[in-house]
Amino acid sequence: MKKILKFGLGIVAGAAVAHAAYHGYKNMEEEMIHELTDRVRQHFSTKKIDAFWIFDEPTSGALFEGGIVSNDKSIAFEINAKTLEVFEKKEELL
Repeated sequence: MKKILKFGLGIVAGAAVAHAAYHGYKNMEEEMIHELTDRVRQHFSTKKIDAFWIFDEPTSGALFEGGIVSNDKSIAFEINAKTLEVFEKKEELL
């Protein structure tokens, strides 16, 4: 009976650790996306932003792709999550 109790407690403890690690990671991920969003809005603050997006997964290393729609123009950009530098890639008329 003691072995079953220890096994059950081990499973519960493992699940608790996994739960805490998962939520810690998700909170960190949300904070990073908010930082990226704020930096991009600062970079394009002179333009009226009609739509804005950043892809969840980085393309390589810490580079995230995204885009904005502003005054009938689409602007694609990349942002480095480490340095928060924004690189405008392409601008097209809609």
